[in-house]
Amino acid sequence: MASLPQDKIDEAKQVFEVFDKKYESKVDAHHIGDMLRSLGLAVTNAECEKRGQTPKPGTKTITVEEFLAIYSEFFKMPEKTWGTYEDFMEGLKLYDKESNGLLSLAELSQVLVAMAEKLTPDQLDEIMKCTETKDDAEGMINYDTFVRKVMAGPFPQDN
Repeated sequence: MASLPQDKIDEAKQVFEVFDKKYESKVDAHHIGDMLRSLGLAVTNAECEKRGQTPKPGTKTITVEEFLAIYSEFFKMPEKTWGTYEDFMEGLKLYDKESNGLLSLAELSQVLVAMAEKLTPDQLDEIMKCTETKDDAEGMINYDTFVRKVMAGPFPQDN
């Protein structure tokens, strides 16, 4: 993979090895998005499915060479390709009826599990737990704080 720096190739191979559960030098194609996100790319499942990710596990496997080609393609994309802080804020402002930077936790939950790249209730619970998002006495959250925590990722101290 001449298009990736050697340190990124090494890192991608390490991630691939973690997902190679049967030690067969193959990974279930269902995990392409998970592997790319492990490498710090904020990819969508839809974009990953265009490049070979399967919707269900057990359908197809990929080799490390195939994964490196997919990783290289995503790695070369400009960062603006993926959702930015501004994109998320603009989208959530639609639900801020009083334009005060607050929206109900129930409404945020509904948006996240019902629109676009739908989250499962378990995934939503995990995000709320990881971002320590709790509603106030009136059931509201500050969505700016929420978006900042989501954008910081699971290990904000590394940013």
